[in-house]
Amino acid sequence: MEDKVEVLFTIPYVNVPITNVVVMMWIIMGVIILFAILATRKMKDVPTGLQKIVEIIVEFLNNFVENLMGNRRDARRYVPYIGTIFIFLALANTIGALFMSELTHGLICPPTRTLAVPAALAIMTIVVSIGAGIHKKGIKGFIKRLFEPTPIMFPFNLLDFLIKPLSLALRMFGNIFGAYIIMELLTQGLSLISLGLPAFASMYLDLFDGGIQTFVFTLLTTLYIAEEVHVETEEEENLEENNKNGGETICN
Repeated sequence: MEDKVEVLFTIPYVNVPITNVVVMMWIIMGVIILFAILATRKMKDVPTGLQKIVEIIVEFLNNFVENLMGNRRDARRYVPYIGTIFIFLALANTIGALFMSELTHGLICPPTRTLAVPAALAIMTIVVSIGAGIHKKGIKGFIKRLFEPTPIMFPFNLLDFLIKPLSLALRMFGNIFGAYIIMELLTQGLSLISLGLPAFASMYLDLFDGGIQTFVFTLLTTLYIAEEVHVETEEEENLEENNKNGGETICN
């Protein structure tokens, strides 16, 4: 039941080891790219087939991000990243049910069951959120935000950028790896009993729980980015309101 990461082959000349986790990520990326090519190969004004599915997904992600951010322009700027994370994790977290990772004893498994994958995604998310804050407020404005609401909060605000990716990575890793352990116990304990319980458990742990973790990671990613861009949005709204009130006072 250990986190089984095996080196399948090594790239010649550069001696870079390629593990089963990397191969599974390549498969997932290949499926996403192939699906995108097939769905957009013959675009129609009235979508049908794969194009209709893609447009439903895109519309859902646009509305989801826009509702959380509250700003259409900011939402459209960051929805490509958030959407990519969502689609990748939707496949990565549930691929165990498709390939029956328990029967292969972890050789074919969800990439997110290895801590390195959710950690990398979490680091990417916090870098994007920091970049969003700098893009919205500038470097000086972003540094000023670290001292709000009072300068004494600076170390806590700085520590926040370490805690966020840590919680993102550990939450997903713990849930996906925990589901794998439970499935291994059920598979080994009921290997001689044909009750179908492991199959039903796999449907929940690999599909339902994997879907929940995908949604939670995407939700928190959106909220972290929205938090950085929402500060400047509030300041702009306050400034506009002050200017409006000042203009009304002069007129009176």
